[in-house]
Amino acid sequence: MRLRDVAERAGVSVGSASQAFGHPERVSDELRERVLAAATELGYGGPDPAARRLRMGRTGVLGLLFAERLGYQFTDPASPAFLRGVARGMQRAPLALLLLPDSRHRDEAARTVRDAAVDGFIVYSAPRNDPRVEAALDRRVPVVTVDQPRDTPTPFVGIDDRAAARSAAEHLRTLGHERVAVVSFITALDREGTMTLDMTSERLAGYREGLGEAWNEELLRVSRPNAERPARDATVELLRQPEPPTALLAMSDVLAIGALRGAAELGIGVPGQLSVVGFDDSPAAASATPPLTTVAQPHEEKGRLAAERPEPRHPSDRARRP
Repeated sequence: MRLRDVAERAGVSVGSASQAFGHPERVSDELRERVLAAATELGYGGPDPAARRLRMGRTGVLGLLFAERLGYQFTDPASPAFLRGVARGMQRAPLALLLLPDSRHRDEAARTVRDAAVDGFIVYSAPRNDPRVEAALDRRVPVVTVDQPRDTPTPFVGIDDRAAARSAAEHLRTLGHERVAVVSFITALDREGTMTLDMTSERLAGYREGLGEAWNEELLRVSRPNAERPARDATVELLRQPEPPTALLAMSDVLAIGALRGAAELGIGVPGQLSVVGFDDSPAAASATPPLTTVAQPHEEKGRLAAERPEPRHPSDRARRP
């Protein structure tokens, strides 16, 4: 059933019938009642709002593209804070949010991005060379990148991860630590190493710079996924060495809490025998036992800025905020 059929039944033009549904103040009450009566007779529920928005060149939807599976976003402490910020940023306009998680089938995931009915994208912590990011850029709609990748020609919202990691490492050096372990995120999402994670690389570089001569590649452990259990296992293995580390840098509070648990199982006191520094300043850091020393970053503010960021005037318009 089409609007044209309703217009013919009511004896009015298609334009008048459209006005009766979309702008009733522009037609008489008599005409509108006639159109609605014809629609009821024919079982016509009104113009498709999605089709109407597409004709206007707007969908009223913002796409959020992130690197992990959907379930992970509800377990990682940083993600809910970021999503709260996105929701705050969307309050200025009545927008909907479309979540576009990663998938094992990357070609299919990229196709989903190409076909998504959205007005723009937020790319949240995606790897370099992610085909979904390329698909978003090819759409020629506004795109904002948060955290990573760092090489996209879009506005950028994020912190200086290298400087933040450097300050954490320097803090431990100031305390006199010479053997410092690092529990890191993975550096790439594929075996070929082509889909690299810039944030991991930046933080590792910061740790190296901050530790200086105390940097020891043999004390580096990679945790996959970003979860407490693998961090706990890595910490236990490190602390059982003949010369265990006296301090540990973790790339997230989740990993740091796993380290705290590993130390507790071995009866090693924190911070008396082992100093641990996390990253994120998540709510879990304050409630940890003992309370966790961590690097703070404004997850919610990043989400708000990303949602509010206007379309760039030029592809080289990259704004590092906050």
